[in-house]
Amino acid sequence: MARRATTAKRKKAAPKKSNRKKTAPTKKSGGIGRLMLGGAFVAGTLSAIIAVGSMLELDRASDEFGRAADQTAPDYSLAEPEPAPMLRKDYKLSENTPVRGRTGYLVGGNVGNAQASTAQTGVQEQPDFIAPPQSKPPVVAGNILPGDSGIDKPVGMSTSPADPNVPWRKYAALTPDTGRKPVIAIVIDDAGLDQPRTARTVKLPGPITISYLPYARDLQPQVNAARSAGHEIMLHMPMEPSSASVDPGPHALLSSYDRQTILNEMTWMLDRFDGYVGVNNHMGSKFTSDPERMHIVMEVMKSRGLMFLDSRTSAASVGYETANRFGVPAITRDIFIDDADDAEKIADMLRRTERVAAKQGYAIAIGHPRDLTLAALHKWIPEILAKGFVLVPITDVLRRASQHATG
Repeated sequence: MARRATTAKRKKAAPKKSNRKKTAPTKKSGGIGRLMLGGAFVAGTLSAIIAVGSMLELDRASDEFGRAADQTAPDYSLAEPEPAPMLRKDYKLSENTPVRGRTGYLVGGNVGNAQASTAQTGVQEQPDFIAPPQSKPPVVAGNILPGDSGIDKPVGMSTSPADPNVPWRKYAALTPDTGRKPVIAIVIDDAGLDQPRTARTVKLPGPITISYLPYARDLQPQVNAARSAGHEIMLHMPMEPSSASVDPGPHALLSSYDRQTILNEMTWMLDRFDGYVGVNNHMGSKFTSDPERMHIVMEVMKSRGLMFLDSRTSAASVGYETANRFGVPAITRDIFIDDADDAEKIADMLRRTERVAAKQGYAIAIGHPRDLTLAALHKWIPEILAKGFVLVPITDVLRRASQHATG
């Protein structure tokens, strides 16, 4: 019997094995690390921006304070009761003018002509050029010709700039040992007019630098007291501000003056007292921006062996630049402490002074003999000394800046 053929059952094909290995699921590695790194980068960038912004703000604020200070005349009512200072147009050398020692000299070319002029008018005319003295000038008409005291050789001519007898070295205050610590020079302007507050300034821990207005009274005794206390002295020379409504005081240098008038006024101011290291400008935003007039000023600074501190009452000042061209030792201020007579703002300016000194190794801060300023400095000076800063006279900062510039 025949059988029906049956179809053979097909075997299911085994699944093909893949040669590729299964990859383990990837972990998100470093997510937190990247986040932290990004945060640190952002924080660093913000810190850099803040630091740059802070320095730019400091420069802007300093210039604003300079301009504001330039428009603020000292309060003459604070002075001791005394006759009003003589105006420029009324100025003559009095026959009873006391003989004083003079810092440096301003020497003309023809002493004979000067003697003749003095004999005729009673007023000694200054020549309109500066030259080294041939010998010690004689006393004429009961007064002293410029150059009778101070140094006997002009700086940069027959005297080495390192000569210890040039006034900016000769009258420099002693500097404490500073090592590598950052230093701060405090300059108090407008001194001498308000004698009680000037006397309180002299009692500040020092050394500080005190800059006296030339039209104050009893200048030499005030200066002697300050030097005896270990402070350094400057002459605060009034110069024309940009505002015509502000009076810089008697004998101020004006941009409208010719060469001879500038020399005459400078001679009167520079011969008012002795023992100062140099000059800084009182106001002067207009005058210090005039290259031709500042050229004359620096001739005199060079001749007398004086330094120049540019108070920088204007961003357009050419004082520092002109001094450098003449080889006059010069420096510029960094901070105005008390443009605003406000305790909190004064404290903020003192903190800024610390930051500048920490950054560049030194700082120059200018203030005035006011109650809030003097109280703040009495408190602040011991604090900065405890922080490792050193208080120095202006000539020490000048030497440091000069060494830094020359390498």
